[in-house]
Amino acid sequence: MGSFRRIALLLVTTLLCGTAFAAPKPPRPEAGIGVLLVRPALADRDGAPPALVLYREPGVGRLGEWSAPSLPLFPLPVGDGDLYPLAVVMKRGEWFRVAYDEAGRSGWVERQRNWSFLSWEEYLKGRSARLLPGLRKPYCILRSEPTGQAPELRTLSPSNALRIVEVAGDRARVLLDLSVIGWLQWRDEDGRLLIGLR
Repeated sequence: MGSFRRIALLLVTTLLCGTAFAAPKPPRPEAGIGVLLVRPALADRDGAPPALVLYREPGVGRLGEWSAPSLPLFPLPVGDGDLYPLAVVMKRGEWFRVAYDEAGRSGWVERQRNWSFLSWEEYLKGRSARLLPGLRKPYCILRSEPTGQAPELRTLSPSNALRIVEVAGDRARVLLDLSVIGWLQWRDEDGRLLIGLR
């Protein structure tokens, strides 16, 4: 009986330690100020993804060269197979600070002639979206006005299809199931995305 208890205790300890030391869930992507839509240069249309040279500061302190698909891309739809959407954290002239790994480290890239920058207000309007999974309840509430104190219309889940009608700051006016219209928070207080686009 003593050895059975020791084995059971060892098994329980192993299971508890395994869950206690499990890797934390990666954070939701940081939204920043907008989206940089990166396309390969016309000369690179041989199928190679665009290469981006990143710097510590605009044009100074080269960090290295990354291929666009290796950077953390947003869960955004792309209608074009060679289009890579990157979150822009900051902008200085034609230089854009973008995240280059999942830890949120960022570097500066110089905008190329065939790349586009869109603010979130421009990019989100008219898009289809869904809530990201695992959100706290306050982020899942559709409200009648663009404030956190406005009356609740519904509690949403990631299975609800939404169409973004307009954007006002951190709130988006959305159409739910072609029948209900209300306001939803699309990024949290830390500037991280609460929605993914389809």
